[in-house]
Amino acid sequence: MEKLLDVQKLSIIFEQGDSSNEVATDIHFEVSKGETLGIVGESGSGKSVTARSIMRLLPPNAQNNENSKIVFMGKDLTQLSEKEMRKIRGKDIGMIFQDPMTSLNPTMRIGDQITESIQFHQKLRKKAAKEEALNIMELVGIKDIEFRYKQYPHEFSGGMRQRMMIAIALACNPALLIADEPTTALDVTIQAQILDLLKDIQKKFGTSIILITHDFGVVANMCDRVIVMKDGEIVESGTTKNIFDHPKHTYTKKLLEAVPNLQNEQKAFSNVNRSKKPLLSIRNLQKHFDLGKGSVLKAVDGVSFDIYEKETLGLVGESGSGKSTTGRTILRLHEATSGEVLYEGFNLNNLTASEMKDMRKHMQIIFQDPYASLDPRMKVVDIIGEALDVHKLAENKQDRFNKVIDLLELVGLDPSFAMRYPHEFSGGQRQRIGIARALAVNPKFIVCDEPLSSLDASIQSQIVELLEDLQKKLGLTYMFIAHDLSMVKRISDRVAVMYNGNIVELAKSEELFANPLHPYTKKLLSAIPVPDPTYEATRKKQKSDEETLSFDLSASVFQEVSPEHWVALPKV
Repeated sequence: MEKLLDVQKLSIIFEQGDSSNEVATDIHFEVSKGETLGIVGESGSGKSVTARSIMRLLPPNAQNNENSKIVFMGKDLTQLSEKEMRKIRGKDIGMIFQDPMTSLNPTMRIGDQITESIQFHQKLRKKAAKEEALNIMELVGIKDIEFRYKQYPHEFSGGMRQRMMIAIALACNPALLIADEPTTALDVTIQAQILDLLKDIQKKFGTSIILITHDFGVVANMCDRVIVMKDGEIVESGTTKNIFDHPKHTYTKKLLEAVPNLQNEQKAFSNVNRSKKPLLSIRNLQKHFDLGKGSVLKAVDGVSFDIYEKETLGLVGESGSGKSTTGRTILRLHEATSGEVLYEGFNLNNLTASEMKDMRKHMQIIFQDPYASLDPRMKVVDIIGEALDVHKLAENKQDRFNKVIDLLELVGLDPSFAMRYPHEFSGGQRQRIGIARALAVNPKFIVCDEPLSSLDASIQSQIVELLEDLQKKLGLTYMFIAHDLSMVKRISDRVAVMYNGNIVELAKSEELFANPLHPYTKKLLSAIPVPDPTYEATRKKQKSDEETLSFDLSASVFQEVSPEHWVALPKV
């Protein structure tokens, strides 16, 4: 196959004052036309830095070793001027970034962000550029494209924002597409659609892809070859089949072992007593958003369920199904349109703002994005200590500091971290800080809103273990919102499945995974890209799953009437 990209002896050094830190060492790899190369490794292994060096998007204090070469279509990119690189970025090399919220311009409408690249590289007039942008939006699965074209990034869900990032990267049909964790924040069915989209684009246009991921299911589905990175070095490389079936390096074996196995995952313990009254009762909860011009978005449309003390209720569904809106409406971060939220018998929707503020000592949230939810201008001691201040839970500054230190140790962080800022931490460490902040007021109930979505597999497992340990120690009750069904199965006592603002199925965790009743639940389970022990078995499973994804989702809704019995309700 004809070579498109040739990376030779790439070493990347970050200069910091008088010191320097080598984050990538002697990296070699090639990408042929039409090929997909996977780069895998844990957070901090050097995957993203390597990818950004190809685009020349590293910060000013980053330097390449003098022997480094990045040869793309016959040109050494390390020797090009910034003006020359701007002509290549977007046109010949596109990049899908991991965090769409920090990559999209919050002050520009989505449509303008797509047409900007089209007009710059293809020299089209605005009307023609808009038509091209609308076609791309439709290609990546955006509905109501004319309406969405005029919206801003904050008006999209996490999954929808990632679709927009993909649309921008594909705008000029680049020869090389660098996808940096493109499906990390997406639910399994959307992830399957995005991967199918990338494969279709590759088939139609012969696009080469560098896919950075921590998900070996995605690797098996997408990649021809794989390189495994650890501590800035390539420790193993080979065909995907060889890496799966005959891993040589101990680190590669560790990564494969860390991949969740849906068949084996099961909650280790449960202290739930359902003979008592529920801690939280949701009755016919609705949250509708007025979109203007007579349009109403029924994000949550008549949801009812109970959560018992010390229970973990998993809430799963696609982006836009209403999961996060349900969690935020329960906590009155959104005001409910109608319905009741009963916490220990008190209807939260009837409380005044002052009364609700006091109630927040009992109910907290861990947000999806650990970086965006932490104030970058505040040190950790103040991020966690702020909750103590608001609720007057510290007697003085020293008591406040001591409580913060205790919380950091409780979530497995070093006390010295108290005086650092959020940008100095990895994703997993930031999420632990978010958990410590939620625990600061000693709550009984916590909404965990996609707390694993931006983390690699081994870190996900650590966070779940931490949440389980905290539940044992503190008697916590969780509503665990996620799209990773294997992790949901591991941590949850019961699981509720949401679709279009409704709960379509709710059952004990082991029952739902063993015998899903609703076609949509079956679709979610079939879309999980979890590798089996061998590469061939994984490919066979995924081929079977593609057929399963054609289920008719207009089937009846199922609602729990008891832990063991079900009844079919009318169509939604």
